[in-house]
Parts: sequence; structure tokens; C-alpha cells
Amino acid sequence: MESNRKTILLVHHDLSSIGGATAVAAWMIQALKDDFDLTVLTWRSFDAEVLNRFLGTSIRRSDLAILKPNPIVRAILSLDRDHGSIQPVAYLMRTVQKLRRKYDLVIASGTEEMDLGGRGLVYIHFPHLARFWDSYRDCEGLGPFSKLRALINGETRPWIVLADYSLKRFKQATLVANSDWTGDNVKRFYQLSATTLYPPVSAYSVRREWMARENAFLCLGRFTAPKRMDSVISILSRVREQHPDMTLHLTGPRHYPPRERDYNHKLQAMVDANRDWITIHHQLSRKELLKLMGRVRYGIHANRDEHFGIAPAEMMVSGCIVFVHNSGGQVEIVGRDPRICYTNEEDAAVKIAQVVCNPALQASILEALAHQQPRFSPEQFMHALRAVVDQMIAED
Repeated sequence: MESNRKTILLVHHDLSSIGGATAVAAWMIQALKDDFDLTVLTWRSFDAEVLNRFLGTSIRRSDLAILKPNPIVRAILSLDRDHGSIQPVAYLMRTVQKLRRKYDLVIASGTEEMDLGGRGLVYIHFPHLARFWDSYRDCEGLGPFSKLRALINGETRPWIVLADYSLKRFKQATLVANSDWTGDNVKRFYQLSATTLYPPVSAYSVRREWMARENAFLCLGRFTAPKRMDSVISILSRVREQHPDMTLHLTGPRHYPPRERDYNHKLQAMVDANRDWITIHHQLSRKELLKLMGRVRYGIHANRDEHFGIAPAEMMVSGCIVFVHNSGGQVEIVGRDPRICYTNEEDAAVKIAQVVCNPALQASILEALAHQQPRFSPEQFMHALRAVVDQMIAED
């Protein structure tokens, strides 16, 4: 690597789990690896080839240096079996605060609002940590004994102490959000502005023409209550009263958190009762999933207040007409088109029925969605990211 190149430290908790946040981090690496000396600080090992296969990137292990926390610390914090624990992220924050002076720019791309120790770039998927600050204090200006006393008195949280979190330092960062909706929440919680940079979305290169596609719906995501796939089945059951040829594909990972067991059993019972028109797919490969998106006509996304929604974005760029709940950031994906944004199950069934029987309406919606697609391309994401990074480095 050239010694005169600028250096960047990119922090992401887990690049081994494929999802929207990982896609953002991977395409950040893709955008920066050729022109900067790039180091990635992460909690877990990851396979660049897996990222390339699932996300369409072309990352080589030699493109970057990888830092992981002290193995002893990792082993101790790994004793916490709570998958929602923030302790590993907190330790990464502490590590960044120590290392930041070695780099020209620090970037955080995970799901929490990281305190990078000062100036840097923070990509926010949703301001999850904002809920803590009404009840707890940060560690700004506290000595070791004061921190311990605040912890014992319930005035702060262990992860805040571990991270040595400072709201003042966090607010020195440049903030980027995955949607206007998320940016509005950042403004509401922190009184800070965040520039919207939509996540990058890839589609399969071979997609069927509209008339050659299946008259079917696709619903993509984890089989958990927030995804509301039971609501999707209820909606399409109503549609099938008028259009009995309509079918549905549900696809997602086979494994689900134990707390979702009851919901998963309920969903499976609904699928079993409607086997004649519902097909459930577990653990599709990335290639198989993209092929499925490219051969069905419609997508549906029932989440309420989804921060962005990689699933509906992928279906949209794959050429599907996607119906979304009229909330959150997912409405931005479809251009807030009232013809495909719905408020409840009855509204969804009515709008879907209107579209599936009207080729002219289908053509009009497809034309509108085609104008949306470039906004979510990896090329657009990388170009916009580089513009922000170049400006921040030039200002130093």
C-alpha cells in the first residue's frame, strides 16, 4: 500500500451476519479500498468471499487490514449470551477512542450511534441508544470512582461505562442516515441533522419481462412478529376471493430467536392451512433468492415503521411492484406512491385488487418505480459516500 495515502478506520460490529447493516459496511469497504489505506475494526471474523457472493462486492482480503479486540476481552464479553447485548459494541467504542489519532478519518457503520471519541462519520440505521438518555447519564467528566458510584446507584449502565460514552463527543460527528424517516428521528432525539444516504441494493442481472412473470407475491424477511407475515397472508386471502390464481412465496432464514417461537408456530399453522397457494422457502441461496425476485410480479412488506427496508428495496429494483405499509422509511423506496402504500389490511386488499386486474395501472406504477431504482444502486451509494469522505478529509 502507498505510504502517502490517507488512512481510514472503519468500525462495524459484525460483518459475518448478512443483512442491511452489513451490506452498507461492505459497500463502504468497496468504495474506499482502492484509494485509502483501510483498516476494519470488528468483533468477529468474516469471509470476504461470502460478502462478495451475497452482496455483489469484489473485496479481497489484501484490500484492508483487520483489527479485532483483545482475545481475553472478547472471551469475557462473549460469556454474555444475550444476543441483544451492546457490551461488544461498547468495547469497540472504547478501542476506537484509543486508536483514532492514528487515522485521518474514523467511520462507524453499525446499528448504534457510536461515540468515536470526536470528529468522524457515523452511519445511523436508527437512533437506538437515544432511549437511554432520558433515564441514564453518560460518563462525560466522571472519574473512576464517580463512574462506579453512578453505576451502583443505577444512574448509568454498564455498557456506557465500558464505552466511556460521551454525548458531547458523539455530537461532534457527521451523521448520515439510511432514510429521511430515520433522519427525522435523529433530529427529534438529538437535535442533530443527518444527511440521507440510502443503502445500496443489488438485483439479479437476468430478470423476466413483466408478462412472463408469475402472478405471485413475494414476502421476504425473518419469520418474526415485526415482519407481520401473518398479516400478509390475511391480506392476500382477501385478494384471492376475487383473484383465486394469486399465489404467495414466503422466504427467510430457518432459525429464529426463542422468543419468537409462538409466533413462528402460528405462522407455520397459517401456511399449512393454505398450502395450495403459499410456498415457504427456508435458507435460499443469494442467487436463488434474486432469481425468485426476478420472476414474480409483486412484493409486499408489512413492517410498521421499518427504518429503511432492504427487502422491499431489493424486490423493487428486481422489477416487482411492491406494496408497503404506509409508515417508516420504506415508503421512500416506492416514492410514497399512494397506490401501493397501505394503512391497514382492508386498505391493502383493496389497492392490491385494483392493481392486479389493471394492466394500465401496472404499467404506470412500474414506470414510476423505474425512476426510483437508481437512487438505491451501489454506484450511487459509493459516489455519495466518497463525496462525504473526501470533503471531511479535505477539511482536516
